[in-house]
Amino acid sequence: MATTLKDLLGEELVQYNQSDDKQFQIETNKLDGKNLAFYFSAHWCPPCRQFTPILANAYKNINNEIKTKLDIIFISWDENSQGFDEYLKEMPWKALPFSDRDRAKELGDKFEIQSIPRLIVLSSSFEIITLNGIEEISIGSEEALIKWSEGKSLCWSREAKENEYVWENGICSSCYMKPLIGSRYKCINKQCQINLCKSCLTKTKHEHQLVEYLIPNQKYTLEQIISSIPDLLPSNNAGNILMKAIFENDIKPTSTNRSRCIPFCGLRIPRKKKVVTPIVKSMGFYFSAHWCPPCQEFTPMLAEFYKETREKYQSFDIVFLSFDQDEDSFNTYRSQMPWPAVPFNLTDIFAEYFKLQGLPSLIVVSSDGQILSRKGCEDVEQHGIRALQTWSRAEKLTPPPPDQYKWTHFACDGCGIKPIVGEKYSCLTCQNYDLCSACAKKGHEHELKLQLQQNDDDHQSK
Repeated sequence: MATTLKDLLGEELVQYNQSDDKQFQIETNKLDGKNLAFYFSAHWCPPCRQFTPILANAYKNINNEIKTKLDIIFISWDENSQGFDEYLKEMPWKALPFSDRDRAKELGDKFEIQSIPRLIVLSSSFEIITLNGIEEISIGSEEALIKWSEGKSLCWSREAKENEYVWENGICSSCYMKPLIGSRYKCINKQCQINLCKSCLTKTKHEHQLVEYLIPNQKYTLEQIISSIPDLLPSNNAGNILMKAIFENDIKPTSTNRSRCIPFCGLRIPRKKKVVTPIVKSMGFYFSAHWCPPCQEFTPMLAEFYKETREKYQSFDIVFLSFDQDEDSFNTYRSQMPWPAVPFNLTDIFAEYFKLQGLPSLIVVSSDGQILSRKGCEDVEQHGIRALQTWSRAEKLTPPPPDQYKWTHFACDGCGIKPIVGEKYSCLTCQNYDLCSACAKKGHEHELKLQLQQNDDDHQSK
């Protein structure tokens, strides 16, 4: 790292003066003793143009005392001086002169900038405070700037205790612990993005109901898994379905249990309730989205099998968990489905628990919490309605023998048959080149590799 600020930034910086619509020069040594945030950005970059007003607004809102301890320096990746000059007018901070292109490149190399926008924060002694300034501003706004002025990162974490789960992408909205460690709680209100750690849960009074995330790799019964859902939304948009209604057909009391929902005060309160012997023996969690072409192709097939199965078997059900981009799309899409939906903003609780890999995905769970299938979509394509009938008995499907396995999304590049049934060979040299066993026996100019059919263990290990 450089030994002086001049080594890092040169002799002079520039800043835009709004009153006379001109740039003026500032001696770099006037920033000595300050913590600095280097903002790598460019006028031509849409994500930069989206983030810059957010950063500018946060900077304008902090008081002058904070600004005596912290400054921001714009490091331009603009393609010409006109773009730089226009962009600097949006920034209430200083900039490395556009003419000093070599230094801008050196700084980009020094901090390994691969993409923009990036915001790197350094202490006055050139120690890194955070490499994730963009994220910290997006999360904490002015509070991030205040922390940086104190030489601290907004986000922090601690060592996990034994059996504590580490949420690598989770962050507490109150104390900014990231990764969030231990129990994690989420607001059920669709307008609210609050996530809390256990410590902040006891200190924070929140206006809406909070629910606790399920811990991945920990086994729960089906009723425990879905107890985070207060109610379901029917496909016909006519009111809500209480979750307990799925379980309370032909019921009998068996024991007591605790709700995973957190009351409005934010405190976990044990609550006795009647637990039932469910008529539902298994449930499919269907992760899908209206914008996803494979989902659009698969949903009608699943719906037909579902309706036919439900005429005879009430012991299997499906719930829809949406990855739609907005609630209108979600409502449109679920109206095409004969099964209920989980409220729009609760999908991530289940996606985290099941470690979702992609869309569409159908994960089937028995009433005692056993995963019957993590590749339910493939199972339905392989076995048709027999898959749903088997799950209705809380049983796993027997994999088809290798010579009957359907590679549903693959066509043979030799004879054109689709799907490939039986053994599938792929060329190690050609890209996306697959052959059925008959065509593979005819030979190919490059080496071929036999592909093994996937099982649930493969899906779990991804």
